[in-house]
Amino acid sequence: MKIQAHIINAFVDGKINGNPAGVVLDADDLSPEQKLEIASKIGLSETAFVSSSEVADFRLEFFTPTKQIAHCGHATIATFAYLKALGRVTESRTSKETIDGTREIFFDGEMAFMQQISPKYTNVKNEENEILYRSIALFI
Repeated sequence: MKIQAHIINAFVDGKINGNPAGVVLDADDLSPEQKLEIASKIGLSETAFVSSSEVADFRLEFFTPTKQIAHCGHATIATFAYLKALGRVTESRTSKETIDGTREIFFDGEMAFMQQISPKYTNVKNEENEILYRSIALFI
C-alpha cells in the first residue's frame, strides 16, 4: 500500500521555525493499526489523519508513534492550513470531528485558528493529601 504523508509546520514565523506535524489526507480506508504504523514511520510527535465526517466538515484522528491521542493543537493548525492551501477549504469557517467532539476552525487570510474548550482546573495533591499547586489541563 502506498500512502502519501506530508510534513507541515504549524506556527511558522515568516518562513522559519514552526512545529512539524504529519498529515495524511483521505485516510478513510486506513485501520487504526495502519495509522499507528504510519505515524511510527513518520516519527513526529503527532500525525493527523483526515477522513470524511457525518457531523463536521472533516474527521481528524491523531496518532503519536506509539498510540492514538484525543487531540493535537499544532497538528490541527497544520492540517487546516494545508487543506486551505490545497483549496479543499474555501470558506473562512469549517469544522472538525475528533474522538473528543467537534470544534470550529476559523481562517483569517491564510492563518488557521481553532476553537478550544474551556480549561479544566484540578488540584494536585501529594501522598499526605496536601495541595501542592493548582494545575490547568487544557484540551485543545
